[in-house]
Amino acid sequence: MQEFYIECITWDTTFNLDSEITLYVRHGGAAFRICYDPRILAVSPTVLDQHHESYRILHNDDPDGEFLEVAERLRKPFEELMTQMASSMESIRHLHSYLYPPWFILEARVAKSSSHIQPHFKLALSRQEFIRPGDYVTNNFLQAHLSPLLNSKLNQYSSRQVQVLAQTPQLVPSRVLVDSTVYFFKPWVSGRVHGYHELQSYRKILADTEASPPLLADARICRLYGLIIDNDDNVLQHYPLDNGEEDHSGTRLVGLLLTCIENRGTLKDLAPWDDCTNEDRLRWSGQIHHAVECLHNAGVIWGDAKPENVLIDMEGDAWLIDFGGSYTPGWVDEDKRETVEGDWQGVQRIDDWLTRWSRQPVARIKRSGKGVGEGGV
Repeated sequence: MQEFYIECITWDTTFNLDSEITLYVRHGGAAFRICYDPRILAVSPTVLDQHHESYRILHNDDPDGEFLEVAERLRKPFEELMTQMASSMESIRHLHSYLYPPWFILEARVAKSSSHIQPHFKLALSRQEFIRPGDYVTNNFLQAHLSPLLNSKLNQYSSRQVQVLAQTPQLVPSRVLVDSTVYFFKPWVSGRVHGYHELQSYRKILADTEASPPLLADARICRLYGLIIDNDDNVLQHYPLDNGEEDHSGTRLVGLLLTCIENRGTLKDLAPWDDCTNEDRLRWSGQIHHAVECLHNAGVIWGDAKPENVLIDMEGDAWLIDFGGSYTPGWVDEDKRETVEGDWQGVQRIDDWLTRWSRQPVARIKRSGKGVGEGGV
């Protein structure tokens, strides 16, 4: 059975018992907006009381408390209807199917003499209402960082050309196949400032690799290999048009194709345990030093230097990921953020951290497994 994944829940943040509660759910190849409107539920005092109680719990916003239980309780009555509707949809074999699923609005109704929710299909989302992923390439903030890449030799693809091989637990495509090569897909999030810094870093790495190939040749760092660019007229045909509104079409950056690093986990996951040898820790330290030096020679700052941003591949080698800048307190001081000095401070603290675990590793039962990772969060 395919999973249901609740992407988010919305409600009035200012306390209001008459607030609507809306769930956004992925299932199969479809996406659903489930609406609980207290004006509709008021025909049943019992159901309205349950709605008020759900709102109180959500408003407290305690994810470790009853939050998840409420989310599942609100989703459950719609499970059968969503399964029926999604059964006729194409499964997510290509990135296009994930980015542009058919969106359906469902509504909670109830009979006067009943205390049970009756799921109701209301309508399909129109093209004008659909929140389009990514950023338009004409966006002033994005344009300055993206234009050099668009004018470079970097490959550009439509989401229709990208085959999905694996997804995260949140059902987001992760490992993808393009032109017989496996990459890590990183969605482009609109307005994410760190993304602009990341594009700038990848541009420098590309330019330096072309100008002086040996400089970064053996550096184990995540690299950018392609851009996913979609044109609205090419990818949104299956959404119904609302005749009362004008549709403004354009071209959007929706994702990046990055190095796919088959990995055992992050440095943070592996280094503390007693099944990791001091030889491993020493080798990882040396590889981190070498990679950071290569980045600096190319004019690139790692930025958020910390064990979580080092992946250990299946051969036991360390790779640097996440070139989005910023910093993490305890690893890099704020006044040294996004500087060469800050990078070396973070590297030194990683070395100190590795030394501590080399002296007092944590015992555990050995386990096996692998993940897929790349450069970015």
